[in-house]
Amino acid sequence: MTTRPNAAPWANEPFPLIETPSVKRQSDHFYLKAASEMTHAHNVLLRSLNAILQQGPHISTSTDSNYRARDVTDFLYYVRCWVKMVHHHHWVEEEFIFPEMSKFSGRPGLMEGPRHQHESFQTGLETLGSYASDTKPENYRWIGSGGMKLIIDSFSKNLTDHLYAEIGVFLELGDLDSDEYKKTWSKAEAVAKQSGNLTLLFEMVPMVLGSADKTYEGGHDFPPFPWFMPYLAKYGFAARNGAWRFNPCDFWGKPRPLAFMGESLED
Repeated sequence: MTTRPNAAPWANEPFPLIETPSVKRQSDHFYLKAASEMTHAHNVLLRSLNAILQQGPHISTSTDSNYRARDVTDFLYYVRCWVKMVHHHHWVEEEFIFPEMSKFSGRPGLMEGPRHQHESFQTGLETLGSYASDTKPENYRWIGSGGMKLIIDSFSKNLTDHLYAEIGVFLELGDLDSDEYKKTWSKAEAVAKQSGNLTLLFEMVPMVLGSADKTYEGGHDFPPFPWFMPYLAKYGFAARNGAWRFNPCDFWGKPRPLAFMGESLED
């Protein structure tokens, strides 16, 4: 269950969030923790995508009387960071998690299904990244030919279907060695943190913090960052960056009203 900040549309729609497996299941086997942590990560991707879909129509364009180039620039940066976050998430899976799971399980091709699903939305994701990088503020459009919505619609169903289906795959891995599974998962977390360097810090950590609803289903301790990270983001590396206005939560994981739902708000 999501704690919505008010009655207005929020980042739990249009694409539904995923129920965390550990809410209804109990097991000491690591497969359940892995599936639950993957659910948290996927819900971060879903909330930030929903935040884009909810707010994109309300970003004023150059023909509107209330047009502000800064709003468009910040929104394009936010979308660009989301694309990078999705790419990073799937890169860690393809380059480390999936091969290592196949290796320790002795079952080649164990995760071939999820890996092939990545291909179904890759082109659209890259097109969106190019749009967010190359579009000048005065040329931004949400609807119509060449608009952002058309690009997102071209791949979002395949992406979200994958995010839902992959959790089911992880829930079927209870027959793997629990200790080896845990070791592989810990290594993957280290790889994920080390591979992003400054890009991870400035472009992805603020989005993860601002899209991880800590009130969801009564509360989850995700992401596994040090306690000081929200302070470091707000008063340090994420300060004075207007893109994080589009996050559906503050850096402490508290849901807040979406900033652009019919009118632009100042920081």
